[in-house]
Amino acid sequence: MKKLMAVYDADTRYAERLSDYVNRKEKGVFTAQAFTSKEKLAEYAKKHEIDVLLSGERTDSGDISGIPSAQKIYMSEETEKQMDSGKEIYKFQSGDDIIREVMAAYSEIPGIRPNTAGAMGQSRRIIGVYSPIGRCGKTCLALAIGQILAKEEKVLFVTLDTFTGFTGLLNERWKRDLSDLIYYYKQDRFHVIRLNSIVYYLGDMAWIPPIRIPQDYTQLSVQEMADLLERILQEGNYTTLVLDVGDYGRDALPLLEKCQVIYTPIREDPFSAEKMREFEEYLEAVGNGAVMEKIQKIHVPMVTGGRRMEHFPQELLWGDMGDFVRSLLKGQRNLWDS
Repeated sequence: MKKLMAVYDADTRYAERLSDYVNRKEKGVFTAQAFTSKEKLAEYAKKHEIDVLLSGERTDSGDISGIPSAQKIYMSEETEKQMDSGKEIYKFQSGDDIIREVMAAYSEIPGIRPNTAGAMGQSRRIIGVYSPIGRCGKTCLALAIGQILAKEEKVLFVTLDTFTGFTGLLNERWKRDLSDLIYYYKQDRFHVIRLNSIVYYLGDMAWIPPIRIPQDYTQLSVQEMADLLERILQEGNYTTLVLDVGDYGRDALPLLEKCQVIYTPIREDPFSAEKMREFEEYLEAVGNGAVMEKIQKIHVPMVTGGRRMEHFPQELLWGDMGDFVRSLLKGQRNLWDS
């Protein structure tokens, strides 16, 4: 059963637009209802349990302390106003940012364990992108796969690379990232609401900002990281997780074992060929033929040239890489749905 978010503001257009946005975008946890009168809100609260009450600054009566709700969040019109333990947020930020801040505040309620589930009745899969070869287009390939699949299904993109350059390439700054999920997972405080407080969007594709401090990877074993990713997929509202495995090296096997298919960019120069040969010999030596069978070796177009950073995601999607991935994915669903 979904949680109820009441949006209370004297500005009818603002309250209704924010509620509509929440209902369109946040399909996993909350459903929103707009109110512009304290009396109507109080009457509604007598018959319905309100989980989150968002109260705008320009309301008709002000005090909402007597209206029952699990969490009250005040929306301030002043960007410089001091926040109060995550329960006060800026009113005129983007709808996605408001949703993330609401999720972050609601998830701090002691003992909260949402009874929400992932995409019920649908198969789920992890599509991996990994190669022992450097500078072969792994991350660009993974981003293109995620964006293209997201046109048809609910996709989450995760990269485990140490340094990604995403702050510039995606023109984003974020308050929370994969480091926070690792912390909550280790504390046994991970759940879908915490996940949704961290998820950002690139077009239709959801993605988790990468880890900010490389040493945070040491907080989890590779097996624990693999289990965390599987839990994200099972509890989140996603059918596909596109995983850029990054530079885990030989330790990557538990991650690769979770994938239904692994796209492996290759190059033909002697060093690259030898790296690939050594990796395949390693899989054979440890007796991991299952991972070997999942690997799809491919040559990908290199993404180079004078692209402006803010246009990079769209150029990736509609350039040579995007055309390559659209062609690649045709008729390949049997690889990850079998």
